Amino acid sequence: MTSSFGFLNAFKPPGPSSAAYGGWVRRSLGGLRVGHWGTLDPTAAGVLPLAIGAATRLLPLLGEGRKQYVFELVVGERTDTGDASGRVIARAAVPDGWRRELPAVCRSLTGVVEQVTPLYSAVKIGGRPLYERARAGREVDRPRRRVVIDELRIIDGDDVPDNAAPGRELPAGRAHTARLALTCSAGTYVRSLCEDVGRRLGLPARMGMLVRTAAGPFRLQESILPAELACDPRAYLIDPLCVLSQPRVALDAVLQRRFAAGNEVRLESAVPVSPDAGRDDILVTDGRRLLGTGCLIRRAGVILLAPTRVLADS
Repeated sequence: MTSSFGFLNAFKPPGPSSAAYGGWVRRSLGGLRVGHWGTLDPTAAGVLPLAIGAATRLLPLLGEGRKQYVFELVVGERTDTGDASGRVIARAAVPDGWRRELPAVCRSLTGVVEQVTPLYSAVKIGGRPLYERARAGREVDRPRRRVVIDELRIIDGDDVPDNAAPGRELPAGRAHTARLALTCSAGTYVRSLCEDVGRRLGLPARMGMLVRTAAGPFRLQESILPAELACDPRAYLIDPLCVLSQPRVALDAVLQRRFAAGNEVRLESAVPVSPDAGRDDILVTDGRRLLGTGCLIRRAGVILLAPTRVLADS
């Protein structure tokens, strides 16, 4: 791996979009290609995995890893964006005992859940993102998607447990909020989840703060802050072989040259999966470095490795 190839476990602060933050890193790297895995709203913070240089071609190999979030649920009002940045479109008085119902509601929303895509999102309908139609005041049928909620739990130390005594008071400004932790499949909208929680409570609701604490193998505790990235992003590059979990094949020097030229190579040693499995994501290495990816082919009783990605600048 060279100094211009690998993944970054970047911490995105609130403010910039994921694309804008990736653009800032790209300029810091002198214009190298930068891609991001998953998207964080501008108001959100947390883990934003970035791929640098030829590693952008490896982003599909990260798959549909689980995401983890800590977020704030705000009840008593709903906005057109689903978060604090939007226009309030519904308000309601919040009963004193709403928190005692929250644990049961969280449990009811685990498993497979159908969500309506937020109106203010980057999902495209007819080639245009939904947020453009929303800003133009146009009505549109929003797509629904199924997501998996593995865990949704309350982590706020001030939350009232199920058997708490009625009338317990919370600090000023906290009576209408709760902090929750979420583990879910890729594509889950936390803003939509907050609205779903509100509906089951019989209250309008929206999302407050949002921090992504994990995305697949990338963890918040190991993420790199903007001040650190500004000094030297290359110092924090992660070798893709430390992240990717696909089967691997190591080639000797002769076969490496053939593979790098885009040619099929004959494998004499054991292969990691059946050539009939239809996989095109076998990691090809020289024993230490990632050279690219390939697929296995059985031809006339011989097993061949055909290149699918050759990382010439790796």
